[in-house]
Parts: sequence; C-alpha cells; structure tokens
Amino acid sequence: MARRTRSQTADSVPTFNEHNLLKEPKKEVCSFDNADIASLKASSAFPAGAVIRPFDREVRSDVYSDEWVCFLAYPFSIGLRYPFPVFISRFFELTDLSYAQTMPMVWRVLVTLEQIKSRHVPDLCIEDLPISYRLRSHGSSLFLLFSTSKDPLILQATKNKDDWRRKFFFVKRDSIYKGVDLPGKW
Repeated sequence: MARRTRSQTADSVPTFNEHNLLKEPKKEVCSFDNADIASLKASSAFPAGAVIRPFDREVRSDVYSDEWVCFLAYPFSIGLRYPFPVFISRFFELTDLSYAQTMPMVWRVLVTLEQIKSRHVPDLCIEDLPISYRLRSHGSSLFLLFSTSKDPLILQATKNKDDWRRKFFFVKRDSIYKGVDLPGKW
C-alpha cells in the first residue's frame, strides 16, 4: 500500500507517494547532495529553467509525485543531457518504465545503440532491441536488459557502479520538456 510522506525540511511542500518497493530502504538513502546538484546544473545537463529539487535525505527513489520526476544521476555521468535523444526516449515511452527503475547497464546499452544509430545505422530503431536484448526485472521493480545471445552485442554492459541507486534527484515536471508525460509510478 502506498504511503504519503512529507519531507522534514521547512521549504518543502510537495507530497510524495511511497511505493514501498525498496528491499532495504535505509541502505538506499540518497547520497546526491546539494553540491552534486550544483555540479549537475553547471554541467548544462538540463536546459535553463529546469527546477531541481534541493537534497532531502528523507525522500527515496521509489516515490512518485504528480509534481516531481525522479532521475538517476548515472545517465548524466556518462554524458547524456535532457531531453534524452529520441532513440532513448522512445525506449521509455514503449516500456512505460520510470528512469529510476533502470539499472546502469540499460543506460549503457541505450547510449551505445544511440551512438551506433547516429554514426552507422540511421534506420536502427528501438523496436529492433528485442533482436539482441530482453527486458528483465532484477528485483525491487528494477530492470535490466538481458542478452538474447551468449555473446552479447555490447560487451561489459552489465558491470554496475557502486551506490548508483543512492544517486538520484528530482526535477519539477512542468519545468522540463514533456516532463508532465514522464512515467512516475513504478
């Protein structure tokens, strides 16, 4: 059952609904603090005018809100900017996954395929993905792409960085392109 929580900070008004999907929520306390948010803003990962919510230790990545959308920091650490390329955005439209549900390997596969598409195979589309990968749950409603072959198309995509789950932040939906349409519920 979803619970509603309010942050403990004085300037925080939004209500977040908890999914209660994290197996060990105390281990997944956010570590992406205000200094990280300032660095993210300076990197131009989001267009001017995007409102990024200040760090709040009480809010988990498995919450949802009509006002805020959760982003993992990982995609931006590998060079992505928002809005994401059409190829990657289409993946999320088709799967209806929230960004916080996708493990780093999903992002690595999508970025690599986006680069292949832009440099070598312009007619490659996300609908071709099942030829090489299947979407698979990895517990706690997190997803990865499982290779359909014993020889994966993209090598070493499954290696995950430590603490990637703890590096997330929230952006106000109406401050970014198509933010209102982004999936929020897991």
